[in-house]
Amino acid sequence: MMRRLAIVLAFTFVFVHAVLGGDIWGTGEVPRLTDPGSVPQTLEEVWAGYEKNYDEHNPLEAIVHKTWQREGDIEVNWVQLTVGSFQGKKAIVCGYWAYPKGAKALPGLVMFHGGPQTASEDGAVNWAKLGYACFHPNHNDRAKMGGKAAGLPNTDWDAVNAWGAKGPDSPFQADKTTVDAAPSPRNSWQFPRQMSGRRIISFLAQQPQVDAKRIGVRGHSTGGSLTTLVSIDPRVAAAVPSVGGVGGFMDVHPVITGNTRHLRLQGERRKLFDETLEMRTVWAHMHAPVLLLGASNDFNAPDWNCLEALKRATVDKRYASCANYNHSFPPETMVADYLWFQDKLKGAFTFPPAPKAELLLDRATGVPVFRVTPPETELALKRVEMFYTDGRNPLTRFWTTGAPKQNADGSWEIACPVLYNDEPLTAFANVIYAIDPIQASHHSYDGLSEMAATSNYAVAMPEQLQQSSVKPSFQQSRTIDDFAAGLRDWGGNLGNGHRWNIDTRKVADARFMGPKGAELVLEVNSPAPGQTMGVLIERNFMEANFREHAFYTFVELPKQGWNTIRIKTRDLRNPFGWALDDWHKVSRLTLMSAPSLKKKIEGDLARVAGSVAQRQGAGDSKYVLNLGAVPDKVSG
Repeated sequence: MMRRLAIVLAFTFVFVHAVLGGDIWGTGEVPRLTDPGSVPQTLEEVWAGYEKNYDEHNPLEAIVHKTWQREGDIEVNWVQLTVGSFQGKKAIVCGYWAYPKGAKALPGLVMFHGGPQTASEDGAVNWAKLGYACFHPNHNDRAKMGGKAAGLPNTDWDAVNAWGAKGPDSPFQADKTTVDAAPSPRNSWQFPRQMSGRRIISFLAQQPQVDAKRIGVRGHSTGGSLTTLVSIDPRVAAAVPSVGGVGGFMDVHPVITGNTRHLRLQGERRKLFDETLEMRTVWAHMHAPVLLLGASNDFNAPDWNCLEALKRATVDKRYASCANYNHSFPPETMVADYLWFQDKLKGAFTFPPAPKAELLLDRATGVPVFRVTPPETELALKRVEMFYTDGRNPLTRFWTTGAPKQNADGSWEIACPVLYNDEPLTAFANVIYAIDPIQASHHSYDGLSEMAATSNYAVAMPEQLQQSSVKPSFQQSRTIDDFAAGLRDWGGNLGNGHRWNIDTRKVADARFMGPKGAELVLEVNSPAPGQTMGVLIERNFMEANFREHAFYTFVELPKQGWNTIRIKTRDLRNPFGWALDDWHKVSRLTLMSAPSLKKKIEGDLARVAGSVAQRQGAGDSKYVLNLGAVPDKVSG
């Protein structure tokens, strides 16, 4: 009797969900749910019925508004597609659709742009040059397109919210512009964009230029989040989210800090979020090979969150990262997206397995050893780069680069002397391999001849260090960097003309932290006399500090050749005129051209700080905007 009852209940459960899936999608306009009881409670329920009930019964109504040629053999189109109808109004998405002229059955690619950016013609064209048929949608309907797309019909979300949370109920908040009238995960601003990505896949699958069985998705930052979200589409054959789409921002860790953002969802709301919108839930539903492009200090996708997201995926997966970078990558890491698609969509490359990394703690010296073993691969090994940190904040911690020594068994290792044994020790390695030089004229990848294979992260928590008798070894240096290793410990570049900038987090490391009352001394080799340089100090890496912790100054370089510059803490002021009090808690030092700093002060810093001043009100004299002496004209 009990067995029979269990069977009846199982069939009833399936039937209820089948009806729910049909109800929330329909075969025409997307139904607007008004009853909280009909709102989907899991990721499966959110999308149940989409393919059969909605996508197949709603024509894309594709319109090619304009076609033109690029670099002789690349055909570019500005295309309009129907996303869907909401409350009687139609939402459309437009974008660049590019492929080699005369192409047939190429791998297709959907490429998503980041936050406030727009679709990029060059982005679509560059992938077409690499042998892909690429659609680059524009999700920013607030910006006017330039170039060949200027004046043409553009993306129009119309009646549906695609721009952010609408109120205190966060992504579930309902109002007149949301998909549902009741609090619902479909009210998330990313939901219409996710729909558009899936509709674009439907478009690609119908084009003669595309092999419908070889479609990939790729995106950076906000586009990385969309890549993760769209990767649940069963037609996706490979995915590369880049510094976005990893989630975990409400998961407080007992040791790791700086990896959280929003802590306001509790109880049933938190449960609904975790089951429907949490990116880690999406990772658990991935079915196609995925490469996650990360940066060790990324603000949008902290590396700890990246690793936790990857644990949820049960597919063929890799992580490609780089030390001391934020939201960008060196060429040997960046090229991983192309190589991943060459492997998974073309079969023209074999992406190597991840190197195996481990921390050896029980050493007679009390100094941990980090060891990495490269995988078996036909690629030629060029070098091994090994990094470690004993910081706990993924956004601000500085990664020390070791000098690897090779062992007889083919493994490599470095010693990891730590400042503390009550802080976590984390290490990873990049094994650099030679690849055949990429042939793609007028492309940033042209001529690239090496790639980085990133190991797993090896992590030891404080209790493990203490149980293994790891001994702190504090060695402080007043020299932050003599650049004998070039820009190894810095991000940015010096080759960007009058917009150059380089930054480092070494100043956040206790080994290089300036004592109270000290001066920051710079030795600068100026190419000409009378130049000006910008110096920016940040106390909190995240922008949530409203810029009151960004301190800056301009320094003169009076002569050609070497100049010695001395900067006191009081020389550095924030947008409210406050002086830096000491060098502790500093998280980043940036040296930049004066025009770059001037633009940043008058733009980003003034804008954000000004909005804070408005919120504080006229009664708080501390928050009166005071940008200081910003030069009218600057050189450097």
